[in-house]
Amino acid sequence: MDIADARVRRTVNLDGRPCAEVEVATGDDRAATLLVYFAQAADGGLEMVRVIENDADREIDWYDNPLHQAAIDRTDAYRSAAAAGGSGSFGERVLNFGSVREEVMRLLERNR
Repeated sequence: MDIADARVRRTVNLDGRPCAEVEVATGDDRAATLLVYFAQAADGGLEMVRVIENDADREIDWYDNPLHQAAIDRTDAYRSAAAAGGSGSFGERVLNFGSVREEVMRLLERNR
């Protein structure tokens, strides 16, 4: 999967851990936007904690719409793909896009 754009959005708390949320666009207009969450790892690096497929359409999902599931957890699929090999893990490719790694580190340091 190609990464067309990746932007650090904010910090969130997932399971009691501060995480940086990165919005990832693949460049495929039919594909959903991905929200990728990174936390500091025990070794001081970064680890991908969760991947959410965000298929929300602001025109129909601005309210609580029970007929449409806009956010789907795809973490296992992206971890399995990384374990199967290829050209670097998905999380590393996101972190290596532009200045994402530096922005994530800065954001997590600020929210310690």
